[in-house]
Amino acid sequence: MEKRTLSLVTVLLLAAAVQAEEEKNITLPKPFGIGIGPAYIGGRDTDEEGTELSLKIYQQYIMFKRLSSMNLQEDEQYYSRWTGKGECIGACPQYSHCKKGICVCKPEDSRIQVYGRCFSNSTAYFVGDKEKYRKPTPPARPEWCFCEKKNGGRDVCPENRRREECQVVTYPNNFDHNTQYCLGGDHSHCLGKDINMFCSSNQVQDQTTGQVKNLCQCRKDMKFDTKNMECRIRIDVDCTYENKEKEGDLTWILKGRDEPKKEYTLAEIKTAFCNLIDAESAEYNAHIVGEFTYSILGLSIGGFIAVCCITCVTACCCCKCCEKVKAKIRALDPRNAMRDAGMGPGTQMAALGAVAAGEYMENRNDKQDEARVAAMQGQSMGMPGGAPPGYAPVPEGYPDQGAGYPQDQRGGYGGQEGYAPVPTGYPPAGYPQPGYPQPGYEQPGYPQPGYPQPGYPQGGYPPQGQPGYIPPADGGPGIMNMAPELALAGAGAFTGNAAMAGLGVVAAAEKMGAEEDKEDRFRAAVMKGVPPPPMGYAGGAQPSYPQSQPPYAEANYPRQ
Repeated sequence: MEKRTLSLVTVLLLAAAVQAEEEKNITLPKPFGIGIGPAYIGGRDTDEEGTELSLKIYQQYIMFKRLSSMNLQEDEQYYSRWTGKGECIGACPQYSHCKKGICVCKPEDSRIQVYGRCFSNSTAYFVGDKEKYRKPTPPARPEWCFCEKKNGGRDVCPENRRREECQVVTYPNNFDHNTQYCLGGDHSHCLGKDINMFCSSNQVQDQTTGQVKNLCQCRKDMKFDTKNMECRIRIDVDCTYENKEKEGDLTWILKGRDEPKKEYTLAEIKTAFCNLIDAESAEYNAHIVGEFTYSILGLSIGGFIAVCCITCVTACCCCKCCEKVKAKIRALDPRNAMRDAGMGPGTQMAALGAVAAGEYMENRNDKQDEARVAAMQGQSMGMPGGAPPGYAPVPEGYPDQGAGYPQDQRGGYGGQEGYAPVPTGYPPAGYPQPGYPQPGYEQPGYPQPGYPQPGYPQGGYPPQGQPGYIPPADGGPGIMNMAPELALAGAGAFTGNAAMAGLGVVAAAEKMGAEEDKEDRFRAAVMKGVPPPPMGYAGGAQPSYPQSQPPYAEANYPRQ
C-alpha cells in the first residue's frame, strides 16, 4: 500500500513538471513585423508591460502616418487634444484609466481586460458568453408562475409552464458592434459595451424603431476585433513583402528621438517602420497572456488538485504510521495481547499468573546475581564462606586518639575543666615542630614521600585472591527459572488451548536466551579482570590514622 502511494505521488509530480515544461516551451507566432500584414495589438492579449509596449508602438504608428502624410488636419487636432494630453473621450469607466487617449485596465487594482471590460484576476476565469456577447440580464418571471413543492423549494406550476410570461428569456450568442445605438452624448451607455467605445456623432436609422440614433464606435485608430470581441489598436500597415534592413535615420525619427532632415519616400518610410516593429515583436510576445486559468491560493486547478491529492496521501500515510505505533504500544500490555489472541477469561488469568510468577523469579535471580558479582569482586555480601583472604571489613567509628592534654591542677582560670594550657615559645632547634613531620622523623599513620602507601597495590591490579567466575546456585539457566512459562505451556497443551501453549513456549524460549546472554556477559567480565574495590569500601584496603602525642616537656607554658 505504501509503495503504491509513493508511486502515485511521484506520477502526479512528474505530470505537473512535464505540463509546466510544455507550457514554457510553446513558441508563439510573430504578431507583427516583416512578413505580417495589418495586426491588432494590446487589449486582452497583453499584461501590464505588454500594454505599455503597445502604447509605445502606437506612438510610432502615429509618427509613421505623419511622415507618410496620411493624417488630415482633424487627425492632428485629435492627437493634440486627446492623445497628447492623455485624455479620453467620455472618460474611462471604473477600474480603468486613460493613457495616450486609450482606456486601459488598472493593474494596481488587480484588473485585467476581458471582452472589452475590466474584471478581477480571480473572476476572469468565470467570464463567459454573457459578457462576451453583452447579453442583458433576463427579466424576472412573475411570482404567480411558481408553486411551492412538497419537499421544499418552488417550481413553475404545471398549468403555467406553457405560458410565455413564465418562460425563461434567453438571448442568442450574437453581438453586432456596428448596430450599437446610443443617444447623443450618452458615452456611459457605450462604455458599458466596451471601455474604448464612445457615443459618436455618426447617425443611422434604427431598423427596429425607425428612429435616427447615434452609433457607439471604437476610439481613433482602434477597430473591433471579432476574435477577442473588443476594441483594439489596429496597426494598419501591410509588411508582408518588406525586407529586413539595418537601422537608419528613419528608425530614430519614428521613435521620436530625431527630426526629419530630408524628404523620404513612402516605400522607405514603410520599410523602416516594418523593420522597427519587427525588432519589437519578440519583446511583445514575451508579455502575451495565454488562456485564463482558475487559481486557488495562486495555484491552477490542476496544481491545486495535485496538492490536495499529495496532502491526502501524506495524511493517510501519517495516520497509518500512527495507527501502527499505537497498535505496537497497545500490544506491550499483556492483557491486550491476550485479548487480541482470543483468550478467554480463564486463559487470561493463567497467563497473568505465569507473568507474576516470572517476575518473582526475576527479582530473586537479580538478588542472587548481585551476591555473585560481589563475590567475584572479593566482597562478602552474605556469600557463604565470606570474602576471600586478604580483605578486611569496612571500618566503623573512629580510631583511638590516645591520651589528651594534661590539665593544670592549680586553681584559678587554668584549673577549669576542659581547658588545656596554651604552649608558648618554640622547641629548641633540632626538635621537630609539633603536628608537622620533619625529615628523619616519621609521623605515625602517614608514610614519607617516595614510600609506598600501605593498602594500595602498586603496578596495576593483581588478582588478590579473586575467585573468578561463580556460576549460579542452580548451575545455570535451567528448568526452575522457566517454571512459570513451562507451566503455562503445559496447561495450554493439556486443555487444548493452542494460544496458551504457544504463549508459554515463546516466553520460555525468550527467557532461556536472556539467561544465557547474561551468563555470557559475566564470563566476559571475569576474563577481562574485575578491579578490586577501592580503599575504604567492603573488601578494600583499610586506611590508617595518625596517633596523637602528649605535649613536649620542653614546651613553655604561660603563667596562670
